[in-house]
Amino acid sequence: MSARDWWAARPPRERALLAGGAAAAVVALLFALVWLPMERTRTRLASELPAIRASLSEMRAQAEEVKALRALPVREAAAGTPLSTLVASGSLAQGLPGARVSLTGPKRVKLAVDDASWTRLVEWISATAGAHGLSVEEATVEALPATGRVRASLVLAAP
Repeated sequence: MSARDWWAARPPRERALLAGGAAAAVVALLFALVWLPMERTRTRLASELPAIRASLSEMRAQAEEVKALRALPVREAAAGTPLSTLVASGSLAQGLPGARVSLTGPKRVKLAVDDASWTRLVEWISATAGAHGLSVEEATVEALPATGRVRASLVLAAP
């Protein structure tokens, strides 16, 4: 017996009841598999939106600061003080406790610090750029659990 024959053999009242049950099952499945996941996603996105907007605003402010810093003239390295001397004497890492500085080339220095104040790190980079003409070529900065503390690995290059 085929499905069509089976359906035709049902009385009209039973067919209406079966059709109504099938329609209710389809509606329940659509609700459970389509509408509920979309609603959960919409709610999650709505709760994340203020944080995303704040992050975007901060990124735009930082982009403006980068533009302003790039517009500043490039300073030349301090005359007569090679990077190898600065690294060997330890004077390059002064002001940044726990920093490890190593020479990676004639005009490149690698700085690694496991736990530093973010503010102090940025001040140190600015001071190093001004005093020795070094600029950040590569940077990896990771936030630590303590507020304002970071782990960083930087490659600085002389012009």
